[in-house]
Amino acid sequence: MTSNTYHTPVMLVEAMQELAIKPNGIYVDLTFGGGGHTKAILAQLQGGEVWAFDQDPAAQAQAKAIKDDRLYFVQGNFRFFGAFLKAHRIDKVDGILMDLGVSSHQLDTPGRGFAARFDGPLDMRMHQQGHLTAETIINT
Repeated sequence: MTSNTYHTPVMLVEAMQELAIKPNGIYVDLTFGGGGHTKAILAQLQGGEVWAFDQDPAAQAQAKAIKDDRLYFVQGNFRFFGAFLKAHRIDKVDGILMDLGVSSHQLDTPGRGFAARFDGPLDMRMHQQGHLTAETIINT
């Protein structure tokens, strides 16, 4: 459905089938990542919108590359999505997507510390501005 060199979503077709996109619907992607799911939703919308959340700064760069006025990107943890949508007077959405786990981009970037196949810090943080790393947890 869509190609993405940053990260290729697994089960993209199945996810889109389950969302049953309404052309004018409002959708929420709580784990934007490389934007593959969001792009697939946008491709099926005619007048709707997508609110995408991700706390990883690398995801923000991916969102900026999508030039679409129907995409609203929020850099932050998805745990705040309900309050955020309420603050923007959105009380009903047509679908919510969460692709939980790590992306191929995170696994393929040695400095992120998610993959044992690289030498690098044992970091494993989704939001690298936080202070608690996997190394700190293990060593203390």
